[in-house]
Amino acid sequence: MNAENVLDVAMTAYWHSDPADVSVNAICQLAGVSKPSLYREFGSEDGLSRAVLDHYAQRVLSDVFAILQGGNGLQDTLDALIDFASSDLRMETGCLFYKMRAGKHRLGPLTLARVDEIDAMAHAAYSAFLRSFRDGEDWAPGLSVEAAAKYLSEQFALAITQRASGENPSRVREMMTLSLSVLLRT
Repeated sequence: MNAENVLDVAMTAYWHSDPADVSVNAICQLAGVSKPSLYREFGSEDGLSRAVLDHYAQRVLSDVFAILQGGNGLQDTLDALIDFASSDLRMETGCLFYKMRAGKHRLGPLTLARVDEIDAMAHAAYSAFLRSFRDGEDWAPGLSVEAAAKYLSEQFALAITQRASGENPSRVREMMTLSLSVLLRT
């Protein structure tokens, strides 16, 4: 069994559907592996889901973290996040992480713990990015970094969710540009 192939197949299946609607049997069939070999490799369905989420984080979420840590200015970084949310072809079906986060109540304990870890890492990355501009000339006065980090994260999630629901990417770009303008000094 090729574990990398199974992760790719499962990631695509979970990503393009609701993860709760994708059975282990379907993944085994799509990947051409037996259920016992899948369980030997990943331990359980929860172990597979967690491994898929880790795989997704390495392949997709790492791009978002790279944007936040890129060392560009506030406006340039916000523009790059807007570009990612509105134009990245991978986001046409939404974000697997946000799908899992929204369906937390259906996740096993391993996957749930990983969702919470990634959520905390994302919040820390948004906070660190924004904190570096808090005293700069572009920062909106009186704005809390913690509130702004949560707001930015949720606006990003909303934009990607809108993409997944079929909203026109240029409309998503327009709405996200408007929503993130509150972070900038006018």
